[in-house]
Amino acid sequence: MTKQTITTIIIIALVFFGIGFSFANYYKPSDNTFQAGWEAAKQRLTETGFAPTIDGIEIISVRGVIQEIGDNKIYLKIQPLSPLADSELDNRIIEIDENTKIYELIEKNTYQYQKEMDEFNQKMQEQMNNPETITELIMLPESFVKQEINFNEIQVDQQITVVAQEDIKDIKQFKAIEIMIQFMPVTSSVI
Repeated sequence: MTKQTITTIIIIALVFFGIGFSFANYYKPSDNTFQAGWEAAKQRLTETGFAPTIDGIEIISVRGVIQEIGDNKIYLKIQPLSPLADSELDNRIIEIDENTKIYELIEKNTYQYQKEMDEFNQKMQEQMNNPETITELIMLPESFVKQEINFNEIQVDQQITVVAQEDIKDIKQFKAIEIMIQFMPVTSSVI
């Protein structure tokens, strides 16, 4: 290459560098970023009701599937609290101590549950017939019984509900005050 060719290449490079630098300063893409677009989309989804917000709501329990157990901790994959929630919080670390109550939810005997439902329906009917005599709130009977179990009875892949004493909406690791292992209803198959 000749000296004149090298000089021409350098001059052209400097001209294009100057043009690029000028355009870069003139057209600042600060409002045209992925994050700005994501925030606008989240706001639009929230405003239209497609993705309800959980701002201002205290969350003290989460439900999910146990991924791992060890060192008095449960690694839990939860059902997201909101479609727009931080995906890093889909995996929570649950701390267990001697004050944590652990229960297995056992499905009630069908006859026992039906008896409780009949009593509930009867009390409801009495209150509807005589509304002036209402003295207590009647609670719908639970379809399960809480049976206390030990930490070592918990297993990977079980579905649990974890209750905390504080708002855990944005907390990755927290201490559980109560854990309930979900019962799996017995289903019969017809062949």
